[in-house]
Order: sequence, then C-alpha cells, then structure tokens
Amino acid sequence: MQRMHGWIGRRDRQPVAIEAVVFRGDGTEEAVRLTNVSDEGCRMEMDGEFLIGEQLEIAIPRFGQMKAQIRWALPGSAGAKFVDNDL
Repeated sequence: MQRMHGWIGRRDRQPVAIEAVVFRGDGTEEAVRLTNVSDEGCRMEMDGEFLIGEQLEIAIPRFGQMKAQIRWALPGSAGAKFVDNDL
C-alpha cells in the first residue's frame, strides 16, 4: 500500500478475536471484541460508541488491565492506543 506524504505509521497489528471489557471514566462497563492488537494499541468492535480522546481501561484476558485512549471512532468500532499508567 502506498502512503500519503506526511503519513505517520504505526506498528503492524495482529488479527485476533478476543472478548474484553472496557471500563469507562464514568464508571460504566462495555463488552467489546478486539479484532487486532499490537503492543501499542488495538481495534475494538462494540454495540455502543466511544469518543475520540476518551480515556478508559481495557480488561484483556491473559494480559490484564491496560489503560488506553481512543484515537479514532466510528459507530460500532474504535481504535485505542495503550498509554502508561500516569493518566
């Protein structure tokens, strides 16, 4: 794939199908399915919607709880970047 000038890439993500739970800042929980993941972030599918910039925690089986920030969002899917624990 040819990238546009100024494109800032990201690490390759591995396709997965992992059921996870998102804990939102307002105290609510949302069931999600991770469809790809890397050490820097993931793509999620869900029934609800997330807001760009929203900070949350994702409970991922065998990985534990990861703090993350939503970087892009569409109805039914969103991309999150994992962030350090100093949110």
